[in-house]
Amino acid sequence: MTSPSGSKQAVLYARVSSRDQEREGFSIPAQQKVLREYAQEHHLVVIREFVDVETAKQAGRSGFGEMLACLKSDPCCRTVLVEKTDRLYRNVKDWITVDDLDIEVHFVKEGAIISKASRSSDKFLHGIKVLMAKNFIDNLSEEVKKGLREKAAQGHWPTVAPIGYLNNPVTHRIDVDRLRGPLVVRVFELYASGMHSLSVITRLAFEIGLRHPRADRRMTKSEIHRMLQRLVYTGDFMWLGTRYHGSHEPLITDETFEQAQAVLQGKSKGRCRYAKQQHPFMGLLTCARCGCSMTAERKKGKYVYYRCTGFRGACGNTYIRQERLADLLGDVVKPIQITSEVASDIAAAIRSSDANAEQARHDAKNVLDQRRRAIIGKLDRAYEDSLSGRISGDFWTRKSQEWEAELRIIDVEQALLQRPRPPASVTAASILELAKRAEFLYKTQDPAEQRRLLETVLSNCAFDRGTLCPTYCKPFDLLVRGNRTGDWLGGRDSNPDNVVQSHVSYR
Repeated sequence: MTSPSGSKQAVLYARVSSRDQEREGFSIPAQQKVLREYAQEHHLVVIREFVDVETAKQAGRSGFGEMLACLKSDPCCRTVLVEKTDRLYRNVKDWITVDDLDIEVHFVKEGAIISKASRSSDKFLHGIKVLMAKNFIDNLSEEVKKGLREKAAQGHWPTVAPIGYLNNPVTHRIDVDRLRGPLVVRVFELYASGMHSLSVITRLAFEIGLRHPRADRRMTKSEIHRMLQRLVYTGDFMWLGTRYHGSHEPLITDETFEQAQAVLQGKSKGRCRYAKQQHPFMGLLTCARCGCSMTAERKKGKYVYYRCTGFRGACGNTYIRQERLADLLGDVVKPIQITSEVASDIAAAIRSSDANAEQARHDAKNVLDQRRRAIIGKLDRAYEDSLSGRISGDFWTRKSQEWEAELRIIDVEQALLQRPRPPASVTAASILELAKRAEFLYKTQDPAEQRRLLETVLSNCAFDRGTLCPTYCKPFDLLVRGNRTGDWLGGRDSNPDNVVQSHVSYR
């Protein structure tokens, strides 16, 4: 399609497959200059430009994906300008995806234009170029893999150093990270003992100072899990399914690694799940004085005490017997309990709020429908004006793009309003039922169920010399406040929906 001025609309796409390639003369600016000059010579109006500087072989380039989305959403633009075949495609899948759009692609340096109307001989030659581009990428990938496999065979870790090691830019080997290496060893030893769950180990790793080496943040549970599975810390390593004897310095012994794997697979007698049954409140408490976790230990074979782990040094906090701690935690549960009358009043307020929210959503849909009809009307009238010459082509292009962008925003907002929203009253029912029976449930359940209840209502609980300072999860914090102040609808804004901000699965 053409604009009122007689020029076809087009998009421009430029790509380099690596930073090195960009430095060697295949730069993005050079490609853009050639494509812009071509567009000017052939009276093409470039409405958008897309760029990729990537090395990944798989589809998923950000600029390429944005270009496809633009072409799908804009029927007025059916032309793509690109320097060469291998700049646009990396594999046959890319070729098929572009071909399905029914667009016209100008390969400027190759002097070719490919579209549905192209001659069969031109399409055949184009297909050969696509396959040649794919063959180049496949061959490059094979050469890279061959080089990495050869490096591994020589006993050298072939890629980015795992946490606990550092890449040596001089020797191209990995050396022990003198800061993080000992911390990795400590994490392995703690987990291999079988006395700590993976969640507790993740917390302890952060407390002793083990952070992600590149992002400088707390490591996640899944990252700790993968670290504990890596053979490389023993001096050997796995690469492409083969085990190699490494030339780097090991951090842990084979015995420590095997014990950690046994705990991960649940084969160890010291598996943390048994420890949880013996110490039900471990992982729920932190030290109010230093912020470390509270751990549990058995004395004289039968008495369980909880104490600060002390990873940050002695803080002066005291021990507490498990039986005494259970009583204190029972007192923590009491403030969330409400009467049946209060629960009924909250439920009624939430049902009323549900009705108001549904009406507001219905009104918002009507407003968006009116906006959409108004914009479509503007587009239709402006198009007629452009054909009759009452407005200029430049004015039509600019305004139509603005209106179409606004339509896309409206589409997103309408899609959000169409999403099913479960009534707050449904979630509230389970929360309020729990709140009515909280103290009774805690007192009559076994320690494992007590733990589940505490995990449901608490986000944190700090211990300081025989005193607990709980932090309640939403919406239980509002119930505690309501018992204290008499305000049951969530504080200053009196919004009953605040009482059901989180789903409770506890029964």
